[in-house]
Parts: sequence; C-alpha cells; structure tokens
Amino acid sequence: MPNKSIVKVSVKTSKIPASLESVPLNSIRRILPDKTIHDACRQVNYNYRKRFITPVVTVLHMILAAIWPEESFNASWQLLWSSFTANHPSMAGKSPSRGTVSNARKRMPLKAWNKIAGWLSEQGQTYSEKLDKWHGHRVIAVDGTCMTAGNTKELCETFGLSNGNTGPRLYPLIRMVCLSIVETMIVINYRIGSYRTDENALLKPMLKTLRKGDILLADRHFAGSNLYWSYMQNGLEYLTWKHQRLIVSRLKRLWSYGTNDFVAKLKISDVYQHRNPEMPKFIRARFIRVEARVRGKFQNIWMVTSLLDDKYPAKEIAELYLKRWSIETLFRQFKVALSADILRSQSSVAVYKEIAARICAINIVRTIMIESTMANNVDITRISFIHTVRAIIAFAPALAMQPARRLPTIYRAMLCEIAAHLVPLRKGRLEPRKLAHDPQSYPKLKTTRAKWRKKNAA
Repeated sequence: MPNKSIVKVSVKTSKIPASLESVPLNSIRRILPDKTIHDACRQVNYNYRKRFITPVVTVLHMILAAIWPEESFNASWQLLWSSFTANHPSMAGKSPSRGTVSNARKRMPLKAWNKIAGWLSEQGQTYSEKLDKWHGHRVIAVDGTCMTAGNTKELCETFGLSNGNTGPRLYPLIRMVCLSIVETMIVINYRIGSYRTDENALLKPMLKTLRKGDILLADRHFAGSNLYWSYMQNGLEYLTWKHQRLIVSRLKRLWSYGTNDFVAKLKISDVYQHRNPEMPKFIRARFIRVEARVRGKFQNIWMVTSLLDDKYPAKEIAELYLKRWSIETLFRQFKVALSADILRSQSSVAVYKEIAARICAINIVRTIMIESTMANNVDITRISFIHTVRAIIAFAPALAMQPARRLPTIYRAMLCEIAAHLVPLRKGRLEPRKLAHDPQSYPKLKTTRAKWRKKNAA
C-alpha cells in the first residue's frame, strides 16, 4: 500500500513544521532530544510562533551544517528540505528563501544555544564517567586556539585584527579557550574573546565549573605560581610545563624522591600578592625532570605538579602529561572536520551561535563514539572521529525509513561499524611540517575582496 504522505496532493500549512521536524537525523536526535531544545527555549523565555522553521529545525540545520562535508548553511538547509520533499513531493520547489532561513537562525537566542551546549556537556560527562579516571582523578586538558571571521566592520571592532610582519591582517581573529576531558575529548566548557584577550582571563571563570579533585593538564602558558594557587583554590590539581622564566636550580628543596623528582617552595610574585592580599608568599609544588622530544629534538624539560605524594610515580605523571596533546587533536577536528577554522557568520552574535552549534556537534559525535566504545569494548582513543561523522550521515536514511522495531538493531550496527575502523597506533610519530605537494599557482590576495573588485572593476 503506498504511503499516504506521498500520494497526497498538498500538505496543510499547519502540518509543515511537524513534518520538517521529522527529518532523518535520528542518531543525532537520540543524543539531543527535541524536549531539550524546547526546554532551553522555555528557560530563556523565548516564545516563538509556529513557523515553518521551528527551533528544533533551526538547531538541526546548524548542527548538520557543522558535520556535512559541503561546509555551508545553504547546503545543510537544502539537505533538510530535500528530505522533507521526498515524503511530500507537492512541496518540491517551494523551499523558503535563504533570507527566511537566515532569519530563523537570527531568532534563535544565543542564551538558548548556551543552554543546549551546557546540557550536551553534562550528558557527555555522564557518558565519560567510566573512562575518564586516573588514580581516581578526572583529567582535564586546557588550551586555546584562534578562528578567522568575516571581514565586516562589526566583527573587526568586536574581535580585533592581529599584526604580522607585513602589517595588520585582513580578517579578525577570535580567541577561544576550551576545557575537555582527556580520554573522551568531551568539551566541558569554552569561552570566546577578542584576539587581544589573554587566555588565562578566559580560563579563570571556567575553573568553577570543574569538579573538586580534577587534574588540569596545561602547557607553559598556563603555568605560574599565581595560577597554581588559583587552581588549588578551586579544588583542582595541576600538571604543567614549568614557566620559561623559572630557574629550577635556585629553588629551595623541601624533600626529594630522587635526583630529578623533588618538592620545593615556589614564591608568588609581590605584584600578584598586592593585587590579591589572600595569596600566600609561597606554595609547594613538585618538580619532575623528563627527557622528551620537542620539535624533533630530545630535551630535558621540567614538569610542575600539585601531586606531591609519592603514590603518584614520576613515570606515570610524565606519561599522563603526554595525553595533553589530545586537546590539539580536538582543535583539529573542530577547525578542520567541522569547518570552524573560517566562520561564515557576518555578525558577532551569529559568530557566537555558529561556534556554539559546532561545540554541540562535536559533543554529539563524541558521545556516539563513547557509546560505540562501551558497546564494542574498544579503546576510544583509536576510534576515528571523521569515520563516526560519515557513519552518522550514512545511517541516517535507514534510521528514518525502517520500522520502529528495527531501529535499535540498526543503531547497534552503526556503533559496530564505527568501532570496526580503528586508527592505527602511532605512538611517538614524527612528521615534517612541510608540504608534499606544491600549492596552487594563484597569487596571494593582499587586500580585501571588496577593495580588489573596486580597483579591478571593468
């Protein structure tokens, strides 16, 4: 018997929003249910009319834009509308205009996006609980990165331009600091600021969102006695490289576990004590020297940690610090696989929403990877992020069209397929940061496109 929705001559306008909301993205909607989106809108007092493009459709549209290979809002919307017209042929060729879809993105409040991102973060942390412990501590990596935005006047004024050897850059840079669970790479929290904003200033308000006893892994930019005191005040442990200005040989040792493993007094600068009288003059920190390969050369480096007890062996601490590089992988997936390196939004509020949508997308994909790990008993660090995205897209039609009784079986098959393609072990891999192929033979654009068009107009 043919499907009634296909032979129907027309679709009632009142039923279009509900039909649009039934687009085939069941794997995503299993992690992010519609109720969560509606609750987020209600919590920020966003009262919306029953339009064609509801908040659920808007959220799915922007998340799909992050994971869809064509990397554009327009491609994402065309995919959603084509899925809708496949079941309602009478609506073919009647897609809302780009302006209508853009207005739907504008109507969705940024606060609602923040609520959704926060909810997905909590979900991801819950899923990670069996995988994220080291000696009973949860291990969190922190680092910062930059993204490029469009060259509009508002974005340039909001985020600022960087200066290079040839003068100011053409496009504004957005600075972001991110906290993620080391083992599962779930994004716990993130903060965005202008290019001139210091990364430590972005990190400070996020420390309160971490749990007592978490270990913070960071590079030397987040090192310093005043910062260590701030971490401990928030109930956190820390493990960083030593600050480049710190001379270890001048420290007063309190006790030693070995020649290259000791606890010492670390002085807090008078400048920071003057700013905050609550800071003590000294704190205790443990120093461990290890040999590591940095930029292809073996060097002796010092690590600083608050794990003073000898129940934490120096070798295990050194191995733990190597896991900090997981956040670099996370940034690569965020900026390359999810196309966040160059943002397309033309206003600052829209930029914040676009970043929030991509954070939601990465946590959804990561949560599905955790499910695959638990269901198939494989190491999550070896599951391919990009293959998971491909599986989500490939299994979407089957999860939408098969009978409800078969959906759990299909979903399990998707998790099995994700776990079947593991990334090979490449410990200590070293590759030259050089191009294997010549770049395209186009001259570098040294001005904005608008100025170039005006100068070279026929």
